[in-house]
Amino acid sequence: MDRFVALSVFRRVIELNGFGAAARDLGYSNAAVSKIIKDLEADLGAPLIARTTRSLSLTDTGRDYYDRITRLLDELAEADETARSSGVEPRGRLRISAPMSMGLLRLSGLIATFSARHPRIDIQTEFSDRYVDLVGERFDLAIRGGGLQDSSLRARKLMTIERGLLASPAYLERRGVPASPSGLADHNCLIFTMAAAPTTWSLRAGRSSKSVSVQGNFRANNSLALRDAAIAGAGIAFIPLLYAEEAREAGALVRVLPDWSGEGHNLFGVYPGHRESSRKLRLFLDCLVEGLPGPAEARPGTGPDKRKNGAG
Repeated sequence: MDRFVALSVFRRVIELNGFGAAARDLGYSNAAVSKIIKDLEADLGAPLIARTTRSLSLTDTGRDYYDRITRLLDELAEADETARSSGVEPRGRLRISAPMSMGLLRLSGLIATFSARHPRIDIQTEFSDRYVDLVGERFDLAIRGGGLQDSSLRARKLMTIERGLLASPAYLERRGVPASPSGLADHNCLIFTMAAAPTTWSLRAGRSSKSVSVQGNFRANNSLALRDAAIAGAGIAFIPLLYAEEAREAGALVRVLPDWSGEGHNLFGVYPGHRESSRKLRLFLDCLVEGLPGPAEARPGTGPDKRKNGAG
């Protein structure tokens, strides 16, 4: 039995959730795939897959074995990639997790640009605000915001996101313009429910800082929804300014208390430590840094705050 082939076949059976799907993907017959798995289980002396007529599932031993061999196969692939000449076109899979709003507004175009530059790289992107387990779910990279804490990961700073107060001219004409942060208490404020403290807005102006308790009749877990509500005249939104660039240029939104803004929110590209030598990952991060606004810097040896995945 060729151990490498057996491990690769076992991995694809689990990834594609079926012997037939794995056989088609690998160019084997169903019987060949079944025999490879049976021989692997016999060699190990333990069942890896619990089979039924309709589905398959991993045994406890199979789950642990799958987790271990996928890491080994990924590390071997990275070693092969590193050993290749730098002049060879990079190839292989790149699996990315990106926050929904930032992903759709800014990252999707950059990902498409990168794909056009490197057609031999198979890019799989999940746009979601959920926190993903990079190693357990086999992501190569996650785009995340927040403070950095976990030293088992590596991160590269991509940009700093500034948040500000925004409202439509019609709303401000109807309700008036607040003269200070305290005046926000008299306004309908649009609440971002994914924030650590949704109804407490912390603002800064130079060395001054102010936290204000706010209320409003519109709440959402997505900043683009809050932006659209602000454009419609529903109230004042406290969101990343880059989400409202076009609306501000068109006059649909204006800054409220422009001297006051939220604390800068850093956006990072985060990846497992064993991916650090991956050429395709480095090229992708370079593409993001090149395309996103503002300065960026490297932050090796750190990992992100696990409270949230995205920039809101």
